[in-house]
Amino acid sequence: MKKPFILAGVLFVALLIVGFTAMSSSSYMDVSKLRGIDEEAKVVVKGEPLNLGMRKMTMAIGDSQFTISFQGSYGVAEHAGGPRFGDEDSYAVFLLKGEDGFTVLALYSARSFIQAYGGAAAVEGTVVVEGMYNPSVVATIYNPFTGASSQYKVVMVDKILEGCHSSYEKPAGRLE
Repeated sequence: MKKPFILAGVLFVALLIVGFTAMSSSSYMDVSKLRGIDEEAKVVVKGEPLNLGMRKMTMAIGDSQFTISFQGSYGVAEHAGGPRFGDEDSYAVFLLKGEDGFTVLALYSARSFIQAYGGAAAVEGTVVVEGMYNPSVVATIYNPFTGASSQYKVVMVDKILEGCHSSYEKPAGRLE
């Protein structure tokens, strides 16, 4: 009679270990999966940062206006007019592209970004961010040189988990 309880206990512990291992080593959701989310949600997503070179652009989110100075794979957006968007006047900006090409704009407090990664941060490989995704929030980026504009859904980043590091101070990898 004790054997079924022992077997059940062993199975329970084995399933618990498998579940914990799966949770701790699971891959992050690809940015492309955000396409299927139709309401505000806390997300952890990974994407490839687009390298936009050294460019100056403008951005609008609703009535809020920003100027963006891109420095390769990220930029810094400074509030330039209209109502304040979010809690900050400046944001680190990443365009994160998913496996199927779906791309989102990730905004992270510029103050927090500089504090964590310094003024010469390096953005390498896949970037993983945690934050709030609201599919009704859309950013429009204007290229003043070509007159073209592109629209992106927005992720308001709370943490950068992988992909960014200071060129001199921190190793690449997971940062929390």
